[in-house]
Amino acid sequence: MARYAYEGDFEGFLCALVASLENGDGQPEFVRDSDAAEAGLFSGELCQVPAVREVTLAFRSRFVAAVSREAFATARYAFHSGKKGIEQLLWRYLLLGLEQGRLLEGMLTVEPVWSINRIARHVSHEAHKFKGFVRFREVTEGFLYASIEPEADVLPLIAPHFVGRVGDRPWMIHDLRRRQAAVFDLRSWRLVSGIELTAEPGCSDAERDYAALWQRYFRHHAITERHNPKLQQKHVPLRYRKHLVEFTGP
Repeated sequence: MARYAYEGDFEGFLCALVASLENGDGQPEFVRDSDAAEAGLFSGELCQVPAVREVTLAFRSRFVAAVSREAFATARYAFHSGKKGIEQLLWRYLLLGLEQGRLLEGMLTVEPVWSINRIARHVSHEAHKFKGFVRFREVTEGFLYASIEPEADVLPLIAPHFVGRVGDRPWMIHDLRRRQAAVFDLRSWRLVSGIELTAEPGCSDAERDYAALWQRYFRHHAITERHNPKLQQKHVPLRYRKHLVEFTGP
């Protein structure tokens, strides 16, 4: 079995997939660089594949022409689930798309189409939730900071949304679970890895005032007679609340 090590993002995976196609490998194995050391000493030699944007764009154009933009987006969302074995599922899905063309989108009961669509829907749902659950705080360093702990790797999916919504201030959205952050510098955003939070960022005085006002608004507009903790928890699960100012304060 041929084994390909790739940089851990979707672009790197597509480059590894293209390399496997060019080599005619029937059952390739894909290993992220971060996992390569744990892949085992006796599992065969790893082929290191660098991420090349031109290769990624060429494959995307080929797949979109054969199937659709929606099917390619489905593959991308599924990749960001980070689930074990997702690369093999995507390899089968993408190759099936190149073979079947537009018929792929109608093969909803066939594997791996069914699994890829199900996983992609879950990631899309979580990314949509975080577009509403990210809470920025103005920190003493002068930029906006937000922390999240998503199940899926949604940062690359939601960062462009906040560039459009909060484009007049520099900001950072910090994924504590993966130790990575999306950083916006008023011109563009980039993904930075290895970001460890050693201490809670200090809030500016203005941020404390705004947080207090928001909490007061949240409490005073609640209708006591309609207090329904179960319904509230359904719409705002507990795992999100530790990063929401209306539940935790500044």
